[in-house]
Amino acid sequence: MFNLISPLKMISVVLVLFGLGAIAAIYTLERTQFSTANPYKAVMILASIYDLVLLGFAHVGWRWLWQNIPLLSSVLFPDLNGKWRMTIHWSGVDGGGEVEASALIKQSFVSFSIEVQSEVSDSETLVVQPKKDSESGRPVLYYVYRVVPKGGHDASAGSYEGTAILKFFEGDSHGLRGNYFTSRNTQGRFELQRA
Repeated sequence: MFNLISPLKMISVVLVLFGLGAIAAIYTLERTQFSTANPYKAVMILASIYDLVLLGFAHVGWRWLWQNIPLLSSVLFPDLNGKWRMTIHWSGVDGGGEVEASALIKQSFVSFSIEVQSEVSDSETLVVQPKKDSESGRPVLYYVYRVVPKGGHDASAGSYEGTAILKFFEGDSHGLRGNYFTSRNTQGRFELQRA
């Protein structure tokens, strides 16, 4: 989600927050005579506290903010964390079919991953890029992954890569859907619903 916000805007917000925090902390420290005894110690304590707050926000705090201010899901990007039921529709030279799988989406303010497990294979994230569609404003995931077949299920062919564009749908069809293709010349469609 960090990619959805201009880096210059993010730096500006962080600097303004740091400046406000520094002014408040220095004022408080001056009143308690702490900073006059050792100003370097006061600055190091302030910087450490600020770093811990930013780290906490980037990994945990942002979810609390998203839950309490639902507008952030539509303005920035929805919280997709959690388990998803996944249907994989595929077609290739040898025919086609449908596979049921489970997906685990791990999202923080600075990272994103999708792990998919089915009876025949597992997949790991190579790249996930969240974006907003420039026309509709709909959340979109550009997803590049590696599939590793499980033993006994076409394991001789080895792993292969794939890419998908998944769009987020709200309302009755709440979930993620999109087309994919792989380096094995297969293609198809992913459909994900919250588990």
